[in-house]
Amino acid sequence: MESLASQLVPKAVKKLIPYQSARRLGGNGHIWLNANELENSCQYGDPAQGINHHYNRYPDFLPQDTAQAYQNYCMQVAPALTCETVAVRGADEAIDLLVRTFCEPGNDQIIVCPPTYGMYEFCADAFSVDTLAIPLLENFQLDVQAIKANLANTSLLFLCSPNNPTGNIIAQNDMIELLEASKASTLVVVDEAYIEFAPQSSVLHLMEKYPHLVVIRTLSKAFGLASIRCGFLLASTSVMSYINLIIAPYPMPDPCAEIALKALSVSGLEKMNQQTQALIKVRNWFIAELKELAIVEHVYCSETNFVLIKFNTLTSVYDYLLSTGIVARNQAHEVVLKDCVRITIGSKTSMTETLNALKKFN
Repeated sequence: MESLASQLVPKAVKKLIPYQSARRLGGNGHIWLNANELENSCQYGDPAQGINHHYNRYPDFLPQDTAQAYQNYCMQVAPALTCETVAVRGADEAIDLLVRTFCEPGNDQIIVCPPTYGMYEFCADAFSVDTLAIPLLENFQLDVQAIKANLANTSLLFLCSPNNPTGNIIAQNDMIELLEASKASTLVVVDEAYIEFAPQSSVLHLMEKYPHLVVIRTLSKAFGLASIRCGFLLASTSVMSYINLIIAPYPMPDPCAEIALKALSVSGLEKMNQQTQALIKVRNWFIAELKELAIVEHVYCSETNFVLIKFNTLTSVYDYLLSTGIVARNQAHEVVLKDCVRITIGSKTSMTETLNALKKFN
């Protein structure tokens, strides 16, 4: 039986032959003359500290050890996980790959549920793919019936949980209902960029039952490694076989892969968990303090490393904070988030300074 991924993928993608890079072709030997690399080059780093990278060589065409390390990490919460995992240049590349693999310009559409992460629609726009926006309900949950009514003509449904910028978890029962309804029509993509702040809400355990479920992850948030641009795409073999047709020949620089491996080691995961718990503690303290301020109309529940706040003043709190040297995120471009500001949770010192600035707001 033909898989849903095979039905969705455009003919132009289906007939692609992956670029055969030197590393992909492989081979064994002691003299490497197959990739037009300089055999000798300047060595960077500090040899005295054991840092002596050989940047003259191309990296692995896919950093398999990094992907395997991440899958092992995921299996701590989903032991039966049988999907494939690929390391990509941040979650943004994962979004772009999915759109370019399973959507045909001028013919297909994706569904997004705003307010949500803007890159889903951006990647679709950049590839001349239509976006159908089905707004979240007033409680920031999915309008399940409206989504179901439009699945037949949709290639990709993008969901973000915990959601950015609202900070809440999307109800898993709603996602399961949509997974059931989309079996014959649509790949369901769940962006779990903030999942370490709410690990109990992950959908990884659903991947075996629903092969059309795709999960996006990143090391940018809880791991604190935004600058290395390392994300992960987890999908069934039927989905990944087509993504592998268009993925760049060298998607992950060696230094980034090495840092990712350290972060995914036993000690690295322990450090991440400690940092996450410390941040949650600061977040909860900050939220409690915000609720006491007269200018705050509402503080939305957060399962992330940020908090969304609605203010009751006509004067822009975002501009005021900026005038004090505190850069937050203005959400006024979203109609339903008028007068809202998103504030990332930093150190206790940073959040105390932010709180004091808000207390002085006139």
